[in-house]
Amino acid sequence: MIDCQAGSLPAASAFWSKALGLPVIDPDEGGAGRYAVLGKAPAGLHIEVQMVEHESRLHLDIEADDIDAGAADLEALGARRIGKPHGRWWVMEAPSGHRFCVVRRRERDLPSPILAPPAAARPPSALSALVLDCQVDDLAQALDFWSAALQRRIASRDPDGDGRYAELQTADGEPFLLLQKVDHSSRVHLDIEADDPDAEVSRLQLLGAQRLQLVKRWWLMQAPTGHRFCVVERPNRPPPDPA
Repeated sequence: MIDCQAGSLPAASAFWSKALGLPVIDPDEGGAGRYAVLGKAPAGLHIEVQMVEHESRLHLDIEADDIDAGAADLEALGARRIGKPHGRWWVMEAPSGHRFCVVRRRERDLPSPILAPPAAARPPSALSALVLDCQVDDLAQALDFWSAALQRRIASRDPDGDGRYAELQTADGEPFLLLQKVDHSSRVHLDIEADDPDAEVSRLQLLGAQRLQLVKRWWLMQAPTGHRFCVVERPNRPPPDPA
């Protein structure tokens, strides 16, 4: 869920549609001018743009057949309940400080196997990662919580050996799930990968984004909706196994 405090739903959904290369399949879900649904996300990921009153941020939804039982399971892992808007979902806060929701499982078809397109057919940019920025002293506790909450095995606890990054296991074709130890408040941000990061940054600037800082090998940017995100170089990785 891409929570947007400022602007209008059409403008916000138009930016994120163009930035992520995803079509707007429902420009006004529910008819209240609050939700727009983006389609054809990696591995069937459900992505919505939402107009909110709080500051702009991203949050995760966790699906459950029974939201009360799901919330209780997450409480046992250390999360706490914040509220139950309209009686239809639970707003919760993780031990790492992130707000997230427990929602009823959506009825939808499973995505077909993702085949790697030839290089010439690949879009110039794509959603590559969901990064959970964690303002914590020790990333290990946050990693254990999100591994259990999202039911994902831990792929790497400390790939760089500095205690700043960790990775959860994802399937081929899914965005990476990364955890990062940070000094700012806990939040979720997107990484957009591109064959030519500088060209992609220029394209996003034309859409209204701001270039903030070159950090090591990636560009930190800010969307017109207020969200921070990164543009990274597309890595050379083998195509996913069709099976």
